[in-house]
Amino acid sequence: MEHRRVSISVRDVELGYSPSNPLLPKFSVDAHLGELIALVGRNGIGKSTLLRSIIGLQQPLSGDILVEGKKSTALVRKQRARALSFVPAEPVRVANLFVRDFVAVGRFPHLSWSRALSPHDWEMVDYALTLVGIDHLAHRDITTVSDGERQRAMIAFALAQDTRIIVLDEPTAFLDLPNKFEMVRLLSHLAHTKGKTIVYSTHDLQGAIHESDIIWMMLQSGLVAGAPEDLALSNSFQDLLSDTQVVFDAESGLFRNYRQPSKSIVLEGNGNVRLWTARMLERIGFCTENVEQANLKVTCITDDITCWMVTESENLVFKSNSLRDLADKLRRFE
Repeated sequence: MEHRRVSISVRDVELGYSPSNPLLPKFSVDAHLGELIALVGRNGIGKSTLLRSIIGLQQPLSGDILVEGKKSTALVRKQRARALSFVPAEPVRVANLFVRDFVAVGRFPHLSWSRALSPHDWEMVDYALTLVGIDHLAHRDITTVSDGERQRAMIAFALAQDTRIIVLDEPTAFLDLPNKFEMVRLLSHLAHTKGKTIVYSTHDLQGAIHESDIIWMMLQSGLVAGAPEDLALSNSFQDLLSDTQVVFDAESGLFRNYRQPSKSIVLEGNGNVRLWTARMLERIGFCTENVEQANLKVTCITDDITCWMVTESENLVFKSNSLRDLADKLRRFE
């Protein structure tokens, strides 16, 4: 299998605003064509600073960032616009501008000032709209579409710009849950089918784990890079969440608030009913593991009608027909 071409090379870089106080130690990392890379880290760690350095808007304190073999800060404006495209966090809001006309602006790095868009340029614009699934909005005012649709228009702008590298600053920040997942899935599809390097910063760790090829994790100790599964196995997510009340469950791949259970309870059952019963019990302060000394037992019954039976020393205490009712009764039970 042919080795993927390096598109971004970060070499011994220090980031920050003062040489005496860099944001984190020097680090080196590469990005390849065909990869979706999620940039994660705590607030203030330097995610936006790294993105600005990659696109050549900020000089690193030391080291070099190469974009397709050339220093990003040495690229003149038109060279940079042909090498990479940038989608900022704030969505565009320009009144009286059709979505198609907004996306068409992405073609201007390929034009001279005196040249209008050619039929080929408009084909690129319409193709970009189709790729992101908003071709039906081409003649809508961009201020009248939803946040998710506007974010897709900004990605279409980057696609019309026709660069091999796309950098996005928190593209899911203003989206609801379904649109967050759809947006990251779209970025993954574009990276893999169009052979692009797509780097995006995010606070959505769950989405990054499920869709990204590589995660760049910025920690106080430095930058850690790897496949999401490798980072899970190396406990890097626990390092990211240190000094917080959030924990990463390496077995399920889920993030949750840390809870110190105060009571123990035996749980019997199987399947999804047992799984969600266990999560509810954990939420209200019960431990369902290592419960040899527990007197209370919850049995999940899934014969004809799902219900829950609570016993104490084999004596029936109560039954519930919903997890909400079970939670209420267990909270009141002494």
